[in-house]
Amino acid sequence: MRKSFIVIGLGRFGLSVAKTLANLNCDILCMDISEECVRDAITEIPQCVIGDSTKLATLKEVGAGSIDHAVVAIGNNLAASILTTMNLKTLGVKKITVRADRPNYYQMYKMLGATSVIVPEEASAVSLANQIASDAILDYYSVDENYAMVKIAVGEKFEARSLVDLDLRNRFDVNIVGIIHNGQFYIPRGTDLLQANDIVVTVGTKLKIRKVDAFINQEAK
Repeated sequence: MRKSFIVIGLGRFGLSVAKTLANLNCDILCMDISEECVRDAITEIPQCVIGDSTKLATLKEVGAGSIDHAVVAIGNNLAASILTTMNLKTLGVKKITVRADRPNYYQMYKMLGATSVIVPEEASAVSLANQIASDAILDYYSVDENYAMVKIAVGEKFEARSLVDLDLRNRFDVNIVGIIHNGQFYIPRGTDLLQANDIVVTVGTKLKIRKVDAFINQEAK
């Protein structure tokens, strides 16, 4: 089942998040108060609406309360960002990621109900979108346009198997460079086990790492 997102604020950062989520085959709705921003975005993301997210009724009207994950990417307007976050929390949105223009805003947004806070200068929009598109992806570092290093959480129902048996290198052309087991990192050998609740550190193309995530966590279902 595909995850649904609403991205509010279609400046450079918000639009990059939205485009990446759309490319990852997520259900996505975009919103901005600016007609110009929506007009620019709608050529690439058809589900765009003009609306004032500081008004609770507007978010209700577009169905924001049923969205899995909201991204508040409003820049240079602290009041609008705060009110939007509060409205999303009121509507019961379970996951709210907020763009913060300053690192010292982090605690304030957490108190308002944000589940995560991102400072654009510290993390790229593409990395954020890839991370939030999957609950199992804990950390995402984009090496270049095609390759990434990614931490993937292994589901609690996963049946332990050795890396040789999983054969992820040959199946997906993805390298396993580390495993975190019980909080301890180690560089694994082929005979080492991947177990439930482990974290696996992978390096490979962005597309194939997503296939590894799906493979590992599909097996855990």
